[in-house]
Amino acid sequence: KNINNYRESEKAFIAEILKIPLVSELEIYQYPIDPINLNKSYESFNSFLGKSLENLLKDLLAQSYEYSSQKWPKGKEERKLIEATWSLLIINGNEGIKNDALNAIKGSSMTLSRAALNALIKVDCPEREKAMKDFYEKWENNPVVLDTWFNLESSIPRKDPIQRIKQLLIHPRFDPIAPNSIRAVLGGLTRNINCFHSYDGTGYLFMAEQIANVDKNNPIIASRLLKVFSNWNKYIEPNKEK
Repeated sequence: KNINNYRESEKAFIAEILKIPLVSELEIYQYPIDPINLNKSYESFNSFLGKSLENLLKDLLAQSYEYSSQKWPKGKEERKLIEATWSLLIINGNEGIKNDALNAIKGSSMTLSRAALNALIKVDCPEREKAMKDFYEKWENNPVVLDTWFNLESSIPRKDPIQRIKQLLIHPRFDPIAPNSIRAVLGGLTRNINCFHSYDGTGYLFMAEQIANVDKNNPIIASRLLKVFSNWNKYIEPNKEK
């Protein structure tokens, strides 16, 4: 109900209060850290919010669409709100919203394009695969923007995510020397929670091997990547041991 007090003039504020802190932030408040179950709770709570606020979110979304196409800085608050509402509605399988997000990939707004990808990658659906394909085809000749694609592609939960990440590391558009490209792929792996924090330690081992490879050419980047292991002694077992 209180959202109605801000909907006309404070859309950016509404967008912020609808965003749930990322798992990496929530870890600060948990000891010992149970990353896989924490991620499961994170996804469940997002789904709960999406279902509980569905009618309100759709109303906010319709109002935001009207102004979102305006040239920056106009429409920026509406675009932020669209990003927040897409994330909460798409996780519940809303087909109409999926199509809206998919259409945004080919639009002129990079903010909405990335928002669409971030919302769709959480759900295993045909729209996700098409969105990633469309984004890649649109930006394959722009290395800076394409790093976004590499990052998201490596973060998508799949049946065999390590195999997909290996493919990305030898992708013809991947630059194994460029720090941003390296961070894009390996950073995506760390956000692929069930993969990176797998109980058998395969995610940790794969990351360690990649850091060792990076160290041969760029020890500074390698040392920064090592920070992903900085909380090792705060994890539950078997994660702590692995």
